[in-house]
Amino acid sequence: KEKEMAYKIAQFCEGKDAEVHELVTERKEFQPPLLFNLSSLQATANKAFKFSPKKTLDVLQGLYQKGIVSYPRSDSNYVTEGEAETFPEILEKLSAFSEYEHLFPLPYSSVLGNKRYVNAKKVSDHYAIIPTEQVKDPSKLSGDEQKIYDLVVRRLIAAHYEKAIFDYTTITTLVEKRAAFISKGKQQIQEGWRKVIFQNEKDDDVILPNVQEGEEGKVVKVDVKEGKTQPPKRYTEGQLITLMKTAGKHLDNDELEKILAKSEGLGTEATRAGIITMLKDRKYIDVKKNQVFATDKGKVLIDAIGDKILASPEMTAKWEQRLAEIGEGTASAGAFMEQTKKLSAKIIEDAVEAESKWNFSGYDTESIQRKGKGKGKSFSSKSFGSCKLCDGKVVDKGSFYGCSNYAKTKCTFTVSKKILGKTVT
Repeated sequence: KEKEMAYKIAQFCEGKDAEVHELVTERKEFQPPLLFNLSSLQATANKAFKFSPKKTLDVLQGLYQKGIVSYPRSDSNYVTEGEAETFPEILEKLSAFSEYEHLFPLPYSSVLGNKRYVNAKKVSDHYAIIPTEQVKDPSKLSGDEQKIYDLVVRRLIAAHYEKAIFDYTTITTLVEKRAAFISKGKQQIQEGWRKVIFQNEKDDDVILPNVQEGEEGKVVKVDVKEGKTQPPKRYTEGQLITLMKTAGKHLDNDELEKILAKSEGLGTEATRAGIITMLKDRKYIDVKKNQVFATDKGKVLIDAIGDKILASPEMTAKWEQRLAEIGEGTASAGAFMEQTKKLSAKIIEDAVEAESKWNFSGYDTESIQRKGKGKGKSFSSKSFGSCKLCDGKVVDKGSFYGCSNYAKTKCTFTVSKKILGKTVT
């Protein structure tokens, strides 16, 4: 950790004898990925093309309406035997397109007996998102549709490929029998399904030279590199979808964790993109270059609610549990509604009590005051100065500043908050 020490070690190693002390190789096999459900497709499209979850759902909906992909709001990664029987015909049609012909013939002609893809028990109302028998040449689709359709098609083709195999190697080199250095790298042994699915991730893994334990050499060059540990990266919109799906993984209570895992975390396949869009529309979060930031408005909300029941995944899990029991007829809907009313009153009492302890200094609270619209709601009464046309005061009217006498005298003095596309302070 000290700079001086690092340079001393570097000097010590210069030109010295080195030996490959230990060589550990571990072979890892990676099965082809599961077929898509909506969440996994939204996460993949966000990573590959920076599409927001809502955009992916909208494009997918368009493809579904054209009849070329199956139902989009599916939460299953599996198909039944009936669907799997149609795959060879679908794949044969796909093999005729120039985009995919180099991927055929397939290593496996059918996945019928493969439980990784075909499992009727794991198909609820809808099966995985797959291309339908009305296959379409991707080059005849619009840009965005082409991208999403291609993801769905390649995921199906990849299911008919072999596993990918890599050797991961760690080499320990000893200099002068005392200074130990670690080198890590990998070698691809079998490409398998990776031939089908674009691997856009940058490969940081080094390909290591073929050395043997006990081999000797000389230290040719020594570098000292200074660096800092990086904070965790911000979430992308695609990662938010995955996080919502796995919200149950962060609970301390095993029983509730199982319920949230069963109910697939927060929201459903159909609503998650909408929840994120609503957070953006209400300005609780801001997405810049596909990274998600909490706004001051969002932070104020989080601070105000604190660790109260309203913010707990446990409450979601308990509600899911109770709603399931009502569905099965083992719990009373009336009693649930009564408890919900009591809870609403309790939440408001808690907020009134907590208000005295709230401290939002450091946040821009001025810009997040709710501005009234329409009858029965008052606008912010803070004055910004005298009206230039009458004896009124200039007040904030939401998207513009206007005269407080407007209601009485119809005074027309206004200043927009945006002028030539720029926000005016």
